[in-house]
Amino acid sequence: MIDAEVSNIVSLFFFLGIAVWQDIRTRTISNLLILAGFFTGLVYRLSTGGWSAFMISLTEMILVVILLFPLFLCQCLGAGDIKLLGVVAVYCSWKYALTAFALSLYLSLIPLLTKFLIIRIKNHSKQNLLGIQIPMSCPILGAVLILQCKEVFF
Repeated sequence: MIDAEVSNIVSLFFFLGIAVWQDIRTRTISNLLILAGFFTGLVYRLSTGGWSAFMISLTEMILVVILLFPLFLCQCLGAGDIKLLGVVAVYCSWKYALTAFALSLYLSLIPLLTKFLIIRIKNHSKQNLLGIQIPMSCPILGAVLILQCKEVFF
């Protein structure tokens, strides 16, 4: 069972890594990648836990997308980022995905504040942080990595 769980997490990191690469390169996350992540996670749940685990994972993914959808409507979060957190919910759980989201908000402050400080140092002006966009897939990957390390080491 441990080998199956390790391969599940490796698969999740594989999809997250490709999502980060796509997000940095093109500023979007491919729907094909999201579908592949959903499909792989759901097949894993079906093979290890049967139809009940499959339906629970599907429900958890839908719950995460519905809970985070208002952030997309107010343009605080991209649709690809929400779907990526849905993939995390399929692989782990809805609570895990929402915890990863909350942690990713903290991690997103690092590049945001760095950009702010660079702008202030270069321009010596009082520019604000409005209009600065960062790819959220990077903090999401970092948050999942931190949560996995927490589970393994603590």
